[in-house]
Amino acid sequence: MTSPTDGHETPAGSSEPDLPNVSVGKALAYSVANLGYGAFYTLNNAILSLYLHRFTANNVIIGLGGSTHSFEGAIIQPLIGSASDRMRSKWGRRRPFMLVAVPISSLFLLLTPLCAHLPHNTRLAAMIACIFLFTVTFNIAQDPYNALMPDITPEPQRGRVTGISMFIFLLGQVVLVFLPEKMVSTEAKFGICALMMLITTLVTCITVREPDHPREVVVTTPPMKSIRLTLKGLVTLRQARKALLVSFLSGLGIGAVFPFITIFVKTITHCTDGVAETMFLYLVASTALFVLPFGWLVDKVGPRAVLLLALTLIATASGLGLWVNTIDQIRIVMILAGVGNSAQFASAYPLLYQLVPPEEAGFYTGLQSTALSIATPLTSIVTGLLVNGGGYRRIFVVCSLCVVGAIVALITVQRSHAPDEIANRERILRRASDVAVYPAS
Repeated sequence: MTSPTDGHETPAGSSEPDLPNVSVGKALAYSVANLGYGAFYTLNNAILSLYLHRFTANNVIIGLGGSTHSFEGAIIQPLIGSASDRMRSKWGRRRPFMLVAVPISSLFLLLTPLCAHLPHNTRLAAMIACIFLFTVTFNIAQDPYNALMPDITPEPQRGRVTGISMFIFLLGQVVLVFLPEKMVSTEAKFGICALMMLITTLVTCITVREPDHPREVVVTTPPMKSIRLTLKGLVTLRQARKALLVSFLSGLGIGAVFPFITIFVKTITHCTDGVAETMFLYLVASTALFVLPFGWLVDKVGPRAVLLLALTLIATASGLGLWVNTIDQIRIVMILAGVGNSAQFASAYPLLYQLVPPEEAGFYTGLQSTALSIATPLTSIVTGLLVNGGGYRRIFVVCSLCVVGAIVALITVQRSHAPDEIANRERILRRASDVAVYPAS
């Protein structure tokens, strides 16, 4: 079925707009927000667990606190994704969510270390509440941000633009780890992260204009009915369903490791907090070094092949984690995992956007976060219980098994089947929905 256009034809069954090529400047402008978001991830994955360890020895609490996703995201993220697909404002579809949610997330980031000054019997509960709230609001902002990329980028460039964006994301991760332990306290890093998120989000929202497509076909059914219709799309979009399973399984595995990695290093080697955070830096640095080449490779050979390589490298590094004992050995494993991480960063979103209709990109970005919102906290609980009973090496057993499962699921994804599935999905959506054609403003 052909979408209405003003003199621009689109392939049958596709509403993919004709987008101009993205310049390096525009790619960098889009990516600036990821500088702050990268700092947020480092705070969660490398710093927050060590900070919480001062107040509790319960690894389930530490694992949940150090996760960048939480259970409530399983419901919230698809709602936010669908809402951003439907949003019409002078700021576009995606940016309003970023402009509202990031300041709220930053506020709770600032409040978290202040909770340490509360009475002993309330401070940990207050910290967990703040962590929960800054995590929820961060993800409300990040999913529309990720969905903004295919809105402004033609498919042949999405690997490269994702690579640039993830490179900036990793620079943001490095910033917090590089801050000298003796000069910048952990508490101060919460404030630095909040400020980075605020400034970089504002810069991206000001400098990146969302496209005005010549004409847009917009579903005008009520939100809940629209979400039900979109969920039914998983029946038709079989390849997207498999890709979401890959995200869920890989999220289970990686989520088992990240909240505990710096504590693992400190426990195994008896090093300081600063040295443990430095080992995380090797992971981030190797990821940053390879993410741009992998972004280029995605555009050349396709995201599925690159993601398969990524998961293979991560599974290998996780298996080696069962045997490491020294800082030098851990450094090698971190570098190998970082290379795998870079390939996954560059390929995961471009693969998903190949398998779903472009007008539903926000919803499926949210649904991918739903997979992580279920997987990450679940594996944090399970792994926390395993660690409580038998040591930190068990995180690598969980990771290895889950990532191997993700590899098996990914092998079944067939990109060649996606165009027909998308065309069928769009026909079903238009028959089942009330639609309206909105001219460009």
